[in-house]
Amino acid sequence: MTENTSTMDYYKKNAHDLTRCYESADVKKMQALLLSCFDPGAKLLEIGCGSGRDAAFMMAQGFDVTGVDGAFEMIASALKRHPELSGRLHTVHLPGGLSRFSDSFDGIFSIATLMHLSRSAIDEVFKRAGLLINQHGRFFFSVPCRRNDVDRDGFDEKGRRFTALSVEDWVLICRNSGFEVITSQITWDGLGRKGIVWLNCLAEKLNTPSFILD
Repeated sequence: MTENTSTMDYYKKNAHDLTRCYESADVKKMQALLLSCFDPGAKLLEIGCGSGRDAAFMMAQGFDVTGVDGAFEMIASALKRHPELSGRLHTVHLPGGLSRFSDSFDGIFSIATLMHLSRSAIDEVFKRAGLLINQHGRFFFSVPCRRNDVDRDGFDEKGRRFTALSVEDWVLICRNSGFEVITSQITWDGLGRKGIVWLNCLAEKLNTPSFILD
């Protein structure tokens, strides 16, 4: 299963307002954590680049960053806010769209994106990441571990999908894709929303994937 249609429609229709919201978030601690995950100058892929906030931050710190997002409108809004990212951002639908990249990366990061996918799509994203990333490369991802605004079917009032997984589930997904979680921590929401708590994990590629993807 690919990205949920209602989820994607929300980001397409609200790209301008979401960009403004994301750029106003207090992410100093998150960006400091992200900066500590990768070697200086590493070649990085961001999955779900949104407003371009974190891609622009990492590029300003000397990293070679490529960003992807499923909503063309978010990419367009990101480039207006961060024109320095021109040529670096691409519209890619998950999970299959990652196959467009034939080169490899030193690291991958994904903030507030993977939870919008189905469990099967999350599994495939990690497997594709395992094929894209260099040996001993790192994958940093941040996903909610608690939300109080999601119904029993896994959707919020805006129609966005949220796949609820335990820490153990994320660890297993990593291991099945050749990664091992080396650090994890819980943080509060950068936008100050009550009832939303984030899980931040850093995994390292230790094994060459043995599976084959179409």
